[in-house]
Amino acid sequence: MKLPQATLIAAVLACHAGLAQAETLDVSLQKAVQLALAKNFRIKVEEFSPKIAKARELSSTGKFDPVLEASYTYSHSEQELRTLSNNLVDPVSLPGGEDPSLFARTTGQEADISVAGLTPTGLTYDIGPSLTINDNTQRDPQYTSYNTFLGFSVTQPLLKNFGTDVNLASVRVARADQAISQWQLRQQVMDVVTDTITTYTELYFSIENLGVEERSRGLSAQLVQDNEKRAEIGVMSPLDVMQAKADLAAREERVLMAEREVKNNENFLKQLVTDEISGLLDTNVQVAQPPLPEVGDINRKKDIARAFELRPDYRQLLLSIQKRQINVVFTRNQSLPQLDLTGSLGLNGIDTNFLSSVQRASGVNGTNRNTAWDIGAIFSLPIPNREAKGDLEVAKLQSLQALVDLKRLEQAIIVEADNAAGEIDTTRKRIEASRVAREFAQMTLDAAQARLASGTSTTFEVLQFQRDFATAQVNELRARADFIIAVARYARLTGSTLERNRIILD
Repeated sequence: MKLPQATLIAAVLACHAGLAQAETLDVSLQKAVQLALAKNFRIKVEEFSPKIAKARELSSTGKFDPVLEASYTYSHSEQELRTLSNNLVDPVSLPGGEDPSLFARTTGQEADISVAGLTPTGLTYDIGPSLTINDNTQRDPQYTSYNTFLGFSVTQPLLKNFGTDVNLASVRVARADQAISQWQLRQQVMDVVTDTITTYTELYFSIENLGVEERSRGLSAQLVQDNEKRAEIGVMSPLDVMQAKADLAAREERVLMAEREVKNNENFLKQLVTDEISGLLDTNVQVAQPPLPEVGDINRKKDIARAFELRPDYRQLLLSIQKRQINVVFTRNQSLPQLDLTGSLGLNGIDTNFLSSVQRASGVNGTNRNTAWDIGAIFSLPIPNREAKGDLEVAKLQSLQALVDLKRLEQAIIVEADNAAGEIDTTRKRIEASRVAREFAQMTLDAAQARLASGTSTTFEVLQFQRDFATAQVNELRARADFIIAVARYARLTGSTLERNRIILD
């Protein structure tokens, strides 16, 4: 179908505008964090963990669901009745007094419906009716008996497998796993936010660093031109020209390395804040200067105390210890002898009529009720029960191991948080110190260039002062970047990343 020219032009412009928008990612630091929360694949993957853990918890409670069972069986048997010579059959009882070989046929039908299940105390039950129908031609060609039965049976462990601590162990472990999955998701979000802040800051630093290297290269190139002019009029030696050219080549290499660093950090940031795949490498990134975070006086003791409440790895380890304690209780119970109390009670009704059979079983209309019951006990104990004892010892040791690991993590949290707080103090002071150093380096360079123009300085000195000035500029940028990263790292180590960035998890 041919489109009108105006429509075609509009479509082309719309596609071009959409392509341009897709190829440019202009973000601030706050927007980058928001995009990471919405599009980062690491977070999307981890979001499935709580849902999976919840489904597993539901599955663990299914062991207590009643089970409805129904069965039907039809049976048929034939038995040959021998002739009179074998004295097994009375000829009078044979139809017509004949003496052929006969067959006694028996057919039966059995139908059962029951509900069985397990309770949290360990008691198992089975309750339901059954019906048995028998046809026996040997007794009477027309004889059919109906046996109706209604009863139940229970088994209650008294030692092994007794109690809610044992039978609810898998449910409690599943609930602990669900809580762990929530902390794992929180940890992933915190890590992605911290990585986004770090990568964004590193990208901005690498862009500014590239600018410094390009300006430094420009100064070196200008010096080469000035030296060549001075050499032409005979006021400067060719050695000074060669020194300037060699330095220019070295600075060109630094520019190339800085450009590569910008590209690498662009890719790292795009990987964090977009869900693009095919168009990932075609997207350009533009970033603004990240603001210096507001940080007052750091209260180390208070922040460390909060870290024990908010750090996901610490909370996960506590839940892991809880799981191990549940396992200790379970394995201790499994090391006990098995002593089960069993019992059953049933009502029978046998008659040649189905309704009469049901009435006999239920005892209605004055019929006699046939009752059957039993009670007993089952005892078993492996000798010397090494498997259960070994499992119990393993569970105890693993629980103690987890407690020691908890102490290790507590120590690590204290050291890491204190070091990170010290890094904030140091980088904050570095910002001011590097600013002063950059200003003095610039004044020194300006003075050296003026002296070179007047013939009282050398090319070597000017080149050195240019490098010093470039280094001072980079150091100031590095100090600002390190301060931002140090604050983000301290927030992660104290568990306050989400709070600091005003992020609320559902």
